[in-house]
Amino acid sequence: MLTRVRERAQAAGIEVRGISDHGFIHSIYLRDPNGYVVELAARVPDDVSMDPHLNDARGVLQRWREAKQNA
Repeated sequence: MLTRVRERAQAAGIEVRGISDHGFIHSIYLRDPNGYVVELAARVPDDVSMDPHLNDARGVLQRWREAKQNA
């Protein structure tokens, strides 16, 4: 998916960097007309690290909140 977006952006003369592999996502970076960098990211297929049902994200956040409150 990001390959097609990168190719279309390049064809339109838009500055593009990437595809960067961050392990759990792949990203490309585009520069908008105002000069800001915009990241487009796509999940890596079959990676479960971002699945909230499997990674206990809410539990991790709750434990962090409790630790901050008790500090």
